[in-house]
Formats: sequence, C-alpha cells, structure tokens
Amino acid sequence: MAKIGRPAGSSEARQQLVDAARALFTALPFKKVSTRMVAEAAGVNSALIHYYFGDKLGLYETMLLETLEPLRKYFDSDKNSEPPSIENFIRTYYRAMSPNPDVPKLIFRTMSDQADIQHPVIKGIMEKMVQRGGSLILDNDKIEPRLKSGRRADFSKLTVISMTLFPFIVPESVLKLQNLSFTEDDFLALAEHQIQVLKHGLLNDDVS
Repeated sequence: MAKIGRPAGSSEARQQLVDAARALFTALPFKKVSTRMVAEAAGVNSALIHYYFGDKLGLYETMLLETLEPLRKYFDSDKNSEPPSIENFIRTYYRAMSPNPDVPKLIFRTMSDQADIQHPVIKGIMEKMVQRGGSLILDNDKIEPRLKSGRRADFSKLTVISMTLFPFIVPESVLKLQNLSFTEDDFLALAEHQIQVLKHGLLNDDVS
C-alpha cells in the first residue's frame, strides 16, 4: 500500500532514482549534483527523492549501500552461501563492482577528502565492511595459515587489497597508455586471473 502523501510516479521510480544517482554522483562532485538533476535523469517527479530518501545525502547513502549490498551479504556468515575465503571475497567484489566500475573511484575520492559532507557516510559504511571482512578473511590469524613460507601476513593483506581495488581506481589515462580497457566480462575474467596469481605466488593451498 502506498504511503499517504506519496507523489505520483511509477513503482519503478525508486530504482530509477538510485540508478540515476549512481551515474551522476560517480561523474560529478557531490555539490554539483542537485536533486532536480537526479530526478530529471531518472525521468520521475523530484518530490519522490524526499519521499523515498529524505534528501540528497540520504539518496547518496542508499545508492552506496545498495551497490555494496552483495558484499554486505557475503560478509553476513548466516546468509553467505559461499565459504569465506580470499578467493570468494575477490569474486564477490568483482561481481558487485564490474557493472559499477566507477563506484570504487567515488569511494576512494571521498575517503581522501575529509572535508566532503558525504565523507562520514562513506567512512561509516567502509568501517563496518572492513571490520567484518577483516574478521572473516584478512585478520592476521586468518590469513597467516594460508600463506606460503616466508610471506608476511601484513604485506599479504595489502597485496590482496591492492589486487582487489586497484583495477577499478586506476586512472583512465594510465589504462590508455597501456592500451587497456575493461568490459564487465573482462573484470570478471580479471578476478579469476588475480586469484590464480595469489594461489601461485602467495597462498599455500588450492581452497576456493
């Protein structure tokens, strides 16, 4: 049943707003994106932003949470159908980000600027995710038993993080210098490549 006072709009309006917000917030600074711009891009009544999300910051937070939802589910051990492991974490991350390759750039950019009004939103989301992810697969006591002899747990953790994040945040100009470009399928294939590199150079078993 519709809420009292709901503006006219289709049942798909909420998702259209989230999708439009993702496209605009990844392309432009937060301050330059207006609720009117998002509504126009979504093709819906701008009053629906207030109805569904409260304000622009609420829309921004919802967009991030829903984009990162596959990771949250993965780190929820009660609902996770795949056993927690470095390999499955990488696969889950690439699956979530390959349709949204600019979102990691947005997160990286905002985390680097504490003056941004949206910084506390991203910081809170990432702290919860990193805390949960670390406790499952990247705490030293979790990662150390999986390492080949002579590999340091702290360095290995940084290697995993780098191999997960960097392909998405590398500047476009760097990719062009190397004649590289990535489709969604390329990112998924790259995930498997990264896993094989880790297995042969870092990890001491074939658990996947």
